[in-house]
Amino acid sequence: MLFTGGGLALNPWPQAAALAVGKAGLRNLAYSLAAELEPEGIHVATVTIAGMVQPGTEFDPERIAEVYWQLHSEPRGQWQQEIIFR
Repeated sequence: MLFTGGGLALNPWPQAAALAVGKAGLRNLAYSLAAELEPEGIHVATVTIAGMVQPGTEFDPERIAEVYWQLHSEPRGQWQQEIIFR
């Protein structure tokens, strides 16, 4: 199970407090599910994107997709719970 989170989970911004709460909650859910489901052989992780997704930038969707593939391809025992894409 792969989730997508946002940088506000890591660095809250007062003007976006309502959005930051949701991002932090999603991150917490992913970590909780990872702890619960790993013994069952289910990999749960989140990609936290700390920037604006836009083609032709460091946050190009193609570059971000590679991170999801990396998580998907990790062998059991080497699972990461989060990749922070900065």
